[in-house]
Amino acid sequence: MDPEDNGQGEEAEGEDEAEMLSDSSVVEDDGQERDESGFRIGVFNIMRDRNVARIFRGFRGFNRESSSGSEDSFQVTTPSNEESDNSDSASNNQPQNFDTELPTNHSYLGRMESVSGVEYYEPGSRYKIHICPHHTIIFPGQTLPVILSTSQAFHLTAQSGEHSVGLVFPPINNEQYGVTCQMYEKNVRNPLWKSDLRAKLRAHQRFRVCKGTISHPILSTFVGDVREAEVEILPELSLGDPLSGHIRGSLDKFLPHSSRIKLLYSHARAWPLFVYEQYDIGKVMMKIKHFVAAHNLENMPTDPIVCSFWSAKNLPLEESDREKIFATNFVEVRMKIIAEKLNDPYYYHCIECQQKVAKFSEVFAMSKDGVQASYCNPGGFIHDTVTLFGVELNAVIVERSKSTQFSWFPGYAWKITVCGRCHRHLGWQFVAEKKNLRPHSFFGLTQRSIVLKL
Repeated sequence: MDPEDNGQGEEAEGEDEAEMLSDSSVVEDDGQERDESGFRIGVFNIMRDRNVARIFRGFRGFNRESSSGSEDSFQVTTPSNEESDNSDSASNNQPQNFDTELPTNHSYLGRMESVSGVEYYEPGSRYKIHICPHHTIIFPGQTLPVILSTSQAFHLTAQSGEHSVGLVFPPINNEQYGVTCQMYEKNVRNPLWKSDLRAKLRAHQRFRVCKGTISHPILSTFVGDVREAEVEILPELSLGDPLSGHIRGSLDKFLPHSSRIKLLYSHARAWPLFVYEQYDIGKVMMKIKHFVAAHNLENMPTDPIVCSFWSAKNLPLEESDREKIFATNFVEVRMKIIAEKLNDPYYYHCIECQQKVAKFSEVFAMSKDGVQASYCNPGGFIHDTVTLFGVELNAVIVERSKSTQFSWFPGYAWKITVCGRCHRHLGWQFVAEKKNLRPHSFFGLTQRSIVLKL
């Protein structure tokens, strides 16, 4: 993939820009019906035609007026220009919340077509698949937009069969882990030999690269080197309730709902109740739910396995914790790691000079995917971006110039944002193009330039 770009860049082709602007624009309508020529309809010149008048007696635009001169006389009523202007201005000034579904579409990639089929692998089994490196951990369920050059696209499609590929990450405890990804949409603008390949990938299953199947470690550049490797598909396991092995079958059905039964049986075990509750999925899920509600986060999954991956991506965790969560097969262990970190007051720091940039309490979900999502710039570099309402005072410098080209959030222009101390590129400030769009502005910080610490 091309080297890192500190801006979102500009789109080379006018067709893409037109599509992006058409997707992000808001259609304004003054509420008046129009004919084919564009003129307003509502005042009909039918005073001279008595037959036509009878037809339009029930039309809502007319108010009948009693008259002794003629039973068919009527009066045409239309809103005054002042009333019409006031209604238009009121509708334009009414606050409009941003549609969080829009970023998940990645409309800046241009027109896309669906790709059918999903390749599923049996957990615990070994397969030979084509893999390529990625610079950070991608969890199952996450969406990854990609832009590949013509040579990269040819190399990938020739090796991997075009629709599926395994992404591998920097080693975790001397083990190479990755995730299978399935292409579900791709661009339809031009044939592959005339244009880059734009696609959306969805992560599905975790795997571990079997030792001895690759000759040297995989570097963190995207599709510079696609190779075949033997991988083991990792299973998603659950330990069940920690006290379930000590309770008779007749009481087992009451275990998930009865704290009294849990307390009773914990007295007969080696450890007190609070030790078992650390691995109680229900307790941990409730703690995460309260934390999510306190920070106004949305779309928390109810399935424990899916929730463990969602939490690892969206909640305040250090990179070492995310690595542990990815490498763990048991959902209870993942949830325990997450629950232990929820009480700490984390800050985002500049990865270069360690200056405090923003509080974690400032994060919010600008996308249905969560507070952190992956976006791609025109150069093909993928930014894992976290969205925040604001940053610390004097922590960043925002450039004056702004652009709407290739904007990841339709309706917003972006400005490059750098660290106020060392001037490292941290991300972007997004500013609404319309005054009534909410939020009016926010920050998107790239995970490559920030680190989460106490």
